[in-house]
Amino acid sequence: MAEKTYKKAEVEKLLDALEVHTREVVAVAEAAHKKAAKNSFKAYQAFRNKSGEFATFSILIEGRLSHLEGGADPRLQGHFDDLTALTYKLLIKTSIQFLWALAQHTELPLGTREIFVQELRTLYETRRTLAEPRYESRLDEDAKRKLHVAEEILTEIIDKAPSLLQFGTR
Repeated sequence: MAEKTYKKAEVEKLLDALEVHTREVVAVAEAAHKKAAKNSFKAYQAFRNKSGEFATFSILIEGRLSHLEGGADPRLQGHFDDLTALTYKLLIKTSIQFLWALAQHTELPLGTREIFVQELRTLYETRRTLAEPRYESRLDEDAKRKLHVAEEILTEIIDKAPSLLQFGTR
């Protein structure tokens, strides 16, 4: 049985929708940046939800890109990679701001453990994704530095609150 293929026009429409979603992620991130200084993590959670939607939608599009009628299209793949890199760089930047706000506490706010565990997973996935060769040219030194900074902040939080990593208990 032959694998299903997808028309380029269909994938272009999906990429257009992903671009709109990327703009929404940017807007929600800006709101999260403003509220982070006030220790409001609700806006950050909205950002995380929106960026999670982006990741889910990306999986769908990536599958279609790999099964295009007529084979790979470098232009469509490049557009997808640009949107992905932009969103992941924004994720790193916003995570840093959130983690920095957490690091300022001697005791972490209620509900932080779940978000913290999510951040560990997100940073791991972000680092793994951005390490792919296709993103090398899309990452500037600032983005690479911010990823390193986010990892350092996570380490500081772990040092302050090692109980966050005790997964068997609450």
